[in-house]
Amino acid sequence: MTLTALVATLAMTTALGAEGEPKEMYKPVGTAVGGLNPRPTIHTLTEEGGSVTLGWQGLTPPYQVEGSPSAADPIWQAIGGIQAGTSATLDVASPMEIFRVRAADPIYVGAKECGRCHRDVHTQWNETGHAHALQTLANIGMDHNASCLGCHVVGLGQPSGFVSAEQTPQLGGVQCENCHGPGGNHAFNPFDEGMQPKVTLASEACGGCHTDAHHPTYDEWVQSAHAVMDDHVGEGFITSGESRMNACGSCHSGAVRVAMLNHWERLQEDPDAQMQYPTGEDAAYFTVECAVCHTAHEVTPHAQLRNPRASLVNFSYNTGLSFAEQYNPDVQLCAQCHNLRGGTWDSSSRPPHHSPQYNMLIGLGGVDPDGEQMLVTHSRLDQQCAHCHTHSHEAASPSEEDPNYTGHEFKPTFVGCVECHGSEELAEMLVEGGQAAIKERMARVVNLLNEWALTKAPEDLRTKYGTLAWEYTNVGQLSNPDGESVSGPSSAEQGAIPDGIKQARFNVYLVEHDGSYGVHNGAYARRLLNVARDLVNAELAAE
Repeated sequence: MTLTALVATLAMTTALGAEGEPKEMYKPVGTAVGGLNPRPTIHTLTEEGGSVTLGWQGLTPPYQVEGSPSAADPIWQAIGGIQAGTSATLDVASPMEIFRVRAADPIYVGAKECGRCHRDVHTQWNETGHAHALQTLANIGMDHNASCLGCHVVGLGQPSGFVSAEQTPQLGGVQCENCHGPGGNHAFNPFDEGMQPKVTLASEACGGCHTDAHHPTYDEWVQSAHAVMDDHVGEGFITSGESRMNACGSCHSGAVRVAMLNHWERLQEDPDAQMQYPTGEDAAYFTVECAVCHTAHEVTPHAQLRNPRASLVNFSYNTGLSFAEQYNPDVQLCAQCHNLRGGTWDSSSRPPHHSPQYNMLIGLGGVDPDGEQMLVTHSRLDQQCAHCHTHSHEAASPSEEDPNYTGHEFKPTFVGCVECHGSEELAEMLVEGGQAAIKERMARVVNLLNEWALTKAPEDLRTKYGTLAWEYTNVGQLSNPDGESVSGPSSAEQGAIPDGIKQARFNVYLVEHDGSYGVHNGAYARRLLNVARDLVNAELAAE
């Protein structure tokens, strides 16, 4: 067996569930040029007495653990025998300062070999830009530039990896083995579960190539809220399992979202197909990864995005119903999660979820006696959310200090406003002025609600809750900006609050939780606040 070396670093292991349970997905260590790093990586190392316990991550078993008494000039000594797994507790005859794990050389076979069994996926992949990545270099005369090739071929610099288009044409392009690891062992032993290529949703699999000053997509994503798992939600996936996954997973967990999408696709052919949930650990680990929004294997009408960039149909995902009952592939991509989440004015538990951006953008969802959709120019943009939130632009001379921008921090920029508003400065002035006006209207409505609470609310609510008498049971930030431990009227007491007050509070929280304060759809925000004002004034005037 040919063996190769590695440097120890931190990682998370791949674990297999018990028989019949979902397998835990592969969690790569950082990023690597060209996709998954085929070399093993130590992630845990503890010594006690005369033994050492190691855990490592790898793609090409079997493995050999080695140690050296000196890190300065290592002389490696084998410890224990050949290991089939990715962890071991081994006896150490003498003190060791450094350890490493060596592994079998990767065996790359190329996508054509994978396509012998995975025909449909291979056919779809062959239409993507990844399949022709080497040709894109050839088109600009850079197909022999080693600094570029690593991200355009399979296994550059690895044994059995790409050498040149002439010698190894079967390894040109970004193929299955870039993202799933070397497939030779699997091809030779297709029914050996331990030899199966890795499956992962981790953005790190993309990040080794979609990076640097010229195309810093991954670098930006890491800085975005999409890359962060809410601690409370993540803990719930682990402790509450499927119930929390159904409630929050479709938008907060990449592993759950993709599992639900896969289930929806299976249902199109088999109405009796069962939902296959990820492990709780995977649900908590994988955030809104690249693969949540982008399809790796196929070209879509939307440039490998799973959904369109724009739509005008109303959508509000109700967590009390199944994902498959509600999923609409024609609803634009951001709206799949940034919607009212089933919120209605007659719900009294808590304010509408912090995600009604799409509903506000298309002018639907709030309490409005007219009941007509209120569209504005922003609603009709060809790319809607993406026009401002992923507006890419290039630097004059891209550098680490001044990189290009791909929009994957998802922060709105004024560069996208120039086409219509003339300049970034003018757009910024319009935003500042418009937001100030909306916030002032919101404050007036909240003051009216407080006035109702102190003068018109039922006496027991006034006495017990004061200005919180109009609020939800779980008080929102309009009344409790510091997040103090306070409560509004209980579920039973909510029945004493007039419908007009409930409708008004819903509208004002809808505008608040949209977060744009009128930028998405200023006319609709003003309309909802005017309706709220009139509803509260009517209650104040009531005898």
